Amino acid sequence: MRDRADRPLRVLVVGQNVRHIAASASRAGHRVFAADCYHDLDLIEAAHRSLLLDADPSSPGDLERSARLLIREVLDRYQIDGLVLGPGLEEMRVEGLRVLNNPPEKTSKVSDKLWLGRWLDSEGFSTVPTRPLAEAGDFEVFPLMVKPRKGAGGVENRLVFTEEQLADLGGDLIVQEMAEGVAASVSVVADGEGSVAVSANEQLIGTDWLGGTGFRYCGNISPLDPSIDASAKREMMDIGEEIAVRLGLVGSNGIDFIITESGPVVLEVNPRFQGSLDAVEISTGMNLFQAHLLSFEGALPERPKPRGFGGRGVLFAKADIKIEEDLRGATAWIADVPRPGTVAKRGDPVSSILSFAEDRKGAMDLLKSRSSAVYRAFRL
Repeated sequence: MRDRADRPLRVLVVGQNVRHIAASASRAGHRVFAADCYHDLDLIEAAHRSLLLDADPSSPGDLERSARLLIREVLDRYQIDGLVLGPGLEEMRVEGLRVLNNPPEKTSKVSDKLWLGRWLDSEGFSTVPTRPLAEAGDFEVFPLMVKPRKGAGGVENRLVFTEEQLADLGGDLIVQEMAEGVAASVSVVADGEGSVAVSANEQLIGTDWLGGTGFRYCGNISPLDPSIDASAKREMMDIGEEIAVRLGLVGSNGIDFIITESGPVVLEVNPRFQGSLDAVEISTGMNLFQAHLLSFEGALPERPKPRGFGGRGVLFAKADIKIEEDLRGATAWIADVPRPGTVAKRGDPVSSILSFAEDRKGAMDLLKSRSSAVYRAFRL
């Protein structure tokens, strides 16, 4: 008989960074076993047992190799009801254990920005024209957005302004028309046949006071900025639900948009837990991990009503640093808390800050003040 998600389960969560997933699972009352490449202090506290993955995520295949060894070790020692594969491992195939993710072949396809762009266009969704790098000459107007065909976080996204710059590029890249507007996302919970958009969110991109640059993902404010036209928000949420259904997605998923002058335009679909999890949970009071689990039983949540504005900001190192102390001394509203002795290079993500307020300005102001307090603790 299948284990039902409406009772406490023994859940293993493995990925490059899984604190947000493991903490949500723990708050839902599940017994959490977790492993990632950071082993942050709050991950250690949230999990019944936490382990450090011996892996270099930048080395192809190393993260999966380490994860497979660890999963085998955990299964030999503990009875596990289900496995959640986190960032960097969502396309891994694991046999002999209930995996609470979208099927790996579906995740692989949907995460392919070239495949997705063509699919969105063929299905009639408003999206940006997308071509492989070899066909960039089809575009006649600059600037153009260049991205890795697969990848997350916007780390390698860049603008090119001339044909000469395009000619200097190589690799498995895609090229898109540049769309101007507000970066946003919709958090959707789906069960393969139906879906519920639980939140529309503002995205923080390249935010300088968080140490971000370019088009790097730096966090979220949930719900979406109330100054955005309400009809655009409703349209985004409707589109997000429809995309999840047409793709047959299950669990917690995210759809990225750019809200242009002519309305929402779909950019990407993330068939996995998103970085917005903290902000959405703070804003709505719902537990996304529990909603994720129940969706595998065909049970979807009702759309929650925001009780305020939740914020999450990702802090990046502005210089090479060594963490000398527990950063929770700077603010209690901190997450992804690195262990003392952790070394970070300039541009590395170091920790996250969280906020809650009655309005967007209050949530944003708290993120700014708390980020300053943490940077002072870095002595930057």
